[in-house]
Amino acid sequence: MFGFLFKRADRPAPQPVAEVQAAVRAEARQASDQAKQQALSQAEALGDEAAAVEFILQSSFADARLRAAQLVSSREALEKVLQACRNTDRRVAKLMQGRLDSARQQQLVTDKASASVTQAQRLLQEPLLMPNQVAELDRGWNAKDAPAGLLQEFEQIRAALAGRLADQAGLQRSAIGLLADVRELHQQARTDGQHAAQTAALDALEAQMTACSSHAEAVTLPRHLAVDFAQEAQALRKLLADLQQHEVALQARRDLLATWEGATEALNPATLKSAWSALPSLPAAALGDELEQRYQALLKQHTVVVSKPEKIQAAPKAEQAAADNGERASIAEALEGLEKSLEDGALQAAMDFDKTLRAIDFKTHKPSAAQVSRLAQARSELTRLQGWARWGGNVSREELTKAAQELAGQELAPAELAKKIGSLRARWKSLDGSSGSAPKVLWESFDAACTTAYAPVAAHFQQQAEQRQANQVNARALIDEVQQYAQAALPAEPVAGVAPDWKAIAQFCQQKQQAWKSQGPINRSEKKALDSAFAAAIQVLLTPLAAQQRSEIARRERLIDEAAQLPANQRDTADRVRELQQRWQEQAKALPLPRQEEQELWLRFRAACDAIFAQRKESASSADAERRDNLRLREEQCALLEAASVEPETALPKILQQAQQEWARAGQVPRAEQAQIEARFQAAVATIQARLEQSRRQAAVAQADALRDKLILCQKAEANLGTAADDDESDRRQSWAALPPLAPSFEKIIAARFERALQNSDGYAATLEANRPLLQQELLRAEILASAESPPELSRERLQLQVEVLQASLKAGATARNIEQQLLHICDLPAAMDEQALGRLLKLVALAKF
Repeated sequence: MFGFLFKRADRPAPQPVAEVQAAVRAEARQASDQAKQQALSQAEALGDEAAAVEFILQSSFADARLRAAQLVSSREALEKVLQACRNTDRRVAKLMQGRLDSARQQQLVTDKASASVTQAQRLLQEPLLMPNQVAELDRGWNAKDAPAGLLQEFEQIRAALAGRLADQAGLQRSAIGLLADVRELHQQARTDGQHAAQTAALDALEAQMTACSSHAEAVTLPRHLAVDFAQEAQALRKLLADLQQHEVALQARRDLLATWEGATEALNPATLKSAWSALPSLPAAALGDELEQRYQALLKQHTVVVSKPEKIQAAPKAEQAAADNGERASIAEALEGLEKSLEDGALQAAMDFDKTLRAIDFKTHKPSAAQVSRLAQARSELTRLQGWARWGGNVSREELTKAAQELAGQELAPAELAKKIGSLRARWKSLDGSSGSAPKVLWESFDAACTTAYAPVAAHFQQQAEQRQANQVNARALIDEVQQYAQAALPAEPVAGVAPDWKAIAQFCQQKQQAWKSQGPINRSEKKALDSAFAAAIQVLLTPLAAQQRSEIARRERLIDEAAQLPANQRDTADRVRELQQRWQEQAKALPLPRQEEQELWLRFRAACDAIFAQRKESASSADAERRDNLRLREEQCALLEAASVEPETALPKILQQAQQEWARAGQVPRAEQAQIEARFQAAVATIQARLEQSRRQAAVAQADALRDKLILCQKAEANLGTAADDDESDRRQSWAALPPLAPSFEKIIAARFERALQNSDGYAATLEANRPLLQQELLRAEILASAESPPELSRERLQLQVEVLQASLKAGATARNIEQQLLHICDLPAAMDEQALGRLLKLVALAKF
């Protein structure tokens, strides 16, 4: 009966259906892995972007597509791949989007850098380069991400601009230094006598200024430098020429005096005077005291020599007589004053002394011969000077007349024209005292010219008088307007429910105050009264307006306090700040405050709002730093998981658990890197879980194989009850020991059954045979629980038992027996198994999960 068992022992055991399916799945996985590795190899072998794009669009492996996507860089290819993978491959789409964003950002940086380079080139071509233009260029330039070519070009142009600015600064310093040098040279020329060296130095300075004016950056020089230098150089050159002429005149006088002093014979005083007068004239300041004293001494010496002896003898007597007489003393004093005035060139004082002398009666008080000679000489000089003065005065008057006539054709401001005419008249009047009275013809001509030139001034003054009168009328009208508006805007009896329009009142007051300030001049006699009347009229509006503005200031202060008390880190703080700003604007529109107070309050309110946003920004920065720290921690966890792929499989569960716990405890990361780090972590977790799952599958297959082999050993032992020898028992025990252990629950039951079969106790064979029908029923129950197929001949019994199993599971609920428990029950059941029953049991073992 059990001969088939012995035959089965000599041939390989049939493989269950589950094993076949597992083998098929393993082959499919192996084929899929091979295809994946082949795709990855193809992605590695790609050489250009076009092939990579074509590969990405056709490949069905995400890792291969991601590897090939590393070769895509052009904008068209990036957009094409992004469009194709947007909804199918998140990693590739994110990579493409990131590269597109980076390309756009780089393009923006490049465009901005190109604009800065273009601006720098334009500034380099500008004839007038200003430092603030270069400063603005530097503020707009960002060299951090600029392309290397543009950076090099900008640095070259910027160096050229810096050179131009340095040249401008050096040129201005040179021009300023030249102006200072010519002024210093001017001061030296007034004191030193080295006129030739100073002239050469002036020529050198003018050559240097000419070089500065012809410099490429000369347009940047201040205009006043060249003008001031030209004026100083012209004045210095004129001074040097005058000094040289004066030096020549002084030298002529020295030579002439030396000739006279060396003469051995008496000289005629008239000849001396004519020769001295014929010399080039000098100003009084340039005439040396020593030369004049030498000249006067020579003149007196030769005058005494040619005088008659009797006059010389009579002179002491006359002088003695004059000494006795007071009038003689006044004659001598007046004569000395006359000579001194003529010597100093004071013509008016000399004329006054001459009048004094003419008032003295020389018949009664006869002067001495020397005094008469001195008086005659002095009056001769006075006559000569008066002639020159009269001639010079008339020339000056003609010049004044000509200047007055030219004023009529000049387009001057009335005030300047009046000032010039007054100056001309004052100078005419001063000539009367120094040059005598003017001829009537000259006076009439001068007066007519001044009158003609003064006509536009008189018309202007008349127009100003009329304008002042019109301004006075306008001022009274403005006062009346303010009074009428005050009565209308602030009635004595306010209307119920109607509030004054304070905004309109404030604008009206501001406009009228500005209009009052901007109106033209008013007659002084009316100015004070009109100002008082306007102030009283406008004060009727300003007093209640000031009270309203104080209330408005208090409301603004409350807004400032409310803004200062807002918590910076609440979610709705920004909305509340915007609400406060909106309320501020509404209140500012409803009633404007004085400009200074409005500005002060607004600055305080803005400072309070800015402080809130600064705190929020600081908090955001702290949050960003914390997110970056979290990102670093998560990257470390990912690196640990990725490095754990080489760890033993027994250590992987603990590593995975710790990594997941650390990952859960870590906070948020930057939003831009969140998806990438999540994908990296999940990929690392999936790799470890795949290794663990593969290990579990291998362990389950090993457990199923061990259970199958041990069931076969049990079946053989039970089939050979009573016939096996001791050697067979020993062989079976060795075969049993060679098999790997099962799970504790199965190992305990199968080992106990194997021992019972080896012990061959009394009645055990009968028990096995008696439980054969029960085994068939339990196998059928297990096939129902595992949803496995049953033999066709048992379809009816399966249907009946299926109903019972369903009813039992409904009654038992969560305590109902599962397939593993049913297999434990079958393995523990001492029942004889034929080949069909063993095959069905092995099939169920293959379907079970260990």
